[in-house]
This record gives sequence, C-alpha cells and structure tokens, in this order.
Amino acid sequence: MNPANAAHEYLASMAQGIGETLGGVDVARVCELLFTTAAEGLVVVDGTGMIRMHNPRLNSMFGYAEGELIGATIEALLPDAARARHAQHREVYDKRPVQRSMGIGMDLWGKRKDGSILPVEVSLNHFTVDGVRFVMGLVTDITLRRQAEEELKRTNQELEDRVEQRTAELREAEHNVREALETEKELHALKSRFVAMASHEFRTPLSTIMSSVDLIARYTEDHPNEKVEKHVTRIRGKVREMTAMLNEFLSLEKIDQGQVVCTPIELDIVHLTIEMIEELRSLAKPGQTIDYDHEGVERTVTLDRQMLSNVITNLVTNAVKYSPEGKRVELCTVIAKGRLIVTVKDEGIGIPLEDQQHLFERFFRGSNATTIQGTGLGLNLVNRYLEMMGGTIHFSSAPGCTVFTVELPQQLTP
Repeated sequence: MNPANAAHEYLASMAQGIGETLGGVDVARVCELLFTTAAEGLVVVDGTGMIRMHNPRLNSMFGYAEGELIGATIEALLPDAARARHAQHREVYDKRPVQRSMGIGMDLWGKRKDGSILPVEVSLNHFTVDGVRFVMGLVTDITLRRQAEEELKRTNQELEDRVEQRTAELREAEHNVREALETEKELHALKSRFVAMASHEFRTPLSTIMSSVDLIARYTEDHPNEKVEKHVTRIRGKVREMTAMLNEFLSLEKIDQGQVVCTPIELDIVHLTIEMIEELRSLAKPGQTIDYDHEGVERTVTLDRQMLSNVITNLVTNAVKYSPEGKRVELCTVIAKGRLIVTVKDEGIGIPLEDQQHLFERFFRGSNATTIQGTGLGLNLVNRYLEMMGGTIHFSSAPGCTVFTVELPQQLTP
C-alpha cells in the first residue's frame, strides 16, 4: 500500500469511529479540514523518516512550496549540525515509540528553506495502518514566546542590576548618615548661633520691607491704583509668612534652651480671640470666612497670653492655609467644668490616615501638603505650649473636614 494513502485511510478510520456523533455530517471531510487548517505544522513520516504528509501550515512555517517536502526526510527541516544526531534519535524512537513531547528541557530549532533558524516545539505520536507504522509530529513556531522569554530575562537582569545599584547607594547613604551623626553636636551649636543671629538680623530687613510697603500704600491713598494695591497686598502677605516662619524657628530654639517660661495672667478669652481673628482675616483666601462663636457667659481664664495666642493663631492659620477658596473656618471657645475648650474646624484637604500618627513631630509635613508653604514646626510648637500649660490637643480628619480640639485648665496657677 502507498504510505500516503495509508495515512489518508487512517484519517478515514478516525471518522468511522465518530460518524454517528455528528448527526450525518461528513466526518471524513471534518477530519481532513482539521488536518489542513491547523494553526500548527502537522507532518507524517514513515519508519525511514521520509515525509509522507503535511499540512499547509508546515510549508508556510518553513518557507516551502506545496509538494516540495513530500519524499524528503524530516532532517531537511533541521539545522545542519543537528541532522546526524536527530537520525540516531529517530532510530531509537522507532524501536520504542511513545506519545511524548520532544526535547523536554532542551532548545529545539528548525531550519527554513532560506537557511534561517527558528525555535520550535515538537510533539510526537505514532499510529499503525495495515501493519505500517507512521509517526505524526505537531510542530509549533515559538519565536514570539522565545522573544518574550528573552525580554523577561533582560528585564530581570536589569532589575537585579538596579537592586545592586540601589543597595550600593543605600550603603553609601548609611555611611553618610553615620558621618552626619558624628558631627551632630557641632551642627547643633551652629544652628543655635544661626538662630541667635537670625533673631537680630532677619527681623530688621523684614520690618523695613513692611514699613516701606505701608508707606507705598499711604502714598497711593489719594490716587488708588489697583495694580499697586495688588502687589502691596502680596508683599505684605509674604512678609507675614516669612515673619511667621522665623518666629517658629526662634520659638522652638527658645523652648529647647529653656528660655520660655509660662506666665499665667487673667484675661478675657473672647476679647483675645476677636483681636486675633481681626489680624488673621487678612490671610483668608478669596471667599473664605473665619467665623467665631463663644458658648456660655463665662469668659475669664488665667493662662499665658502669648502661648494661648500662638496656639489659636497656629490652628486657625493652618485651617486657612489647607482649605481652598470659598470655604468656611469655624472657631469656637467654651468654658465648662473648669476647662477651656477651643475648637477649630475647616473644610480643607484633610490629613491622610498614614500621616496622622506623625502630625505633631518636628518638621513633619503631610504627604498631601508638599506644595503648600510651611516649616512643619507649627503643630509641634502648639503641642509644646500646651504641655507647658497643662493642656491637651486632639483631632479628627477626613477629606473635607478636619477638627482640632484643645483643652486647657481655666485657671492655671504660676
């Protein structure tokens, strides 16, 4: 029997076994179409390794025209260096044929008609027709997969190189930190000298700038100029910001040096708060309002005036700073059961949950506030002042609503 006819009869025998399941469909034709339209290359060889059948995909994969491969040995599709070895493997397989994938754990390559090489996967199966054994191979072009694997290897290598580089950088950074710690005492002394100098040298030019701006505003009172007024207002605001930051540094240094002493005096909390709000309104953004309310008739407290002013000013300033235009800031005071309670509420950006545990640390700034000017000292100073006056501070925050609550003794004895 002609080997090619035997292979075709094998396909026909497959159809006979399943003919009834497809309801009268020409199953032989279906099997033929499965063979000819498969996305992988299919090839049938006889015991000598001669190609007896193959589908069109095998031709397109290896660059041959129809009929060119019939009668050639399967080694024609292999690189020259692999042909002799493959013939030996084929003889071994012919003696003990099993259904399996070729070259597990190995790189298999095919050779196109033009001599170019392509990576492949091959699965083998054997069948016998009228005593004649044939072997069918399923050939898959894995060029795209191999490219993806190479890209993955390259990416992994790049990642390893980056990790190694970052590790070296971290070691260097650690070394630099250790050196910095060794000079900490010297830097601390330098900082103290700088702050002492700043308290005298920085205030004078800031005061001069503010005085000059006030004079400019006065000179233009009779001839108002919108552009001049705009820039005068901007300069005043920036000078206030610089003065506030300078005061924060100076206050922190004085506290660290033990130069700040709590001096309680009797004062009217309502008068003090209204006086501060009048100054703070100039910091408000367009459309922002600062509303104040005092609950109850009791208004007298005995506390350190400057410390209490700093606490309220800082909280209201932060509420204005971290709230957008057109939003409301609410300040409320109440005296109850011998305690002064101050509440500041805003409708601002809020404090991220992961930042809240660090809020009162020195120089800490929230991750969502990096574009807003500030030193990260304000709340640390507030906490230090409250500790000196026997007070506490608590807060709750979410996007669109942050509330700080301060509690202090109504009567603080010297």
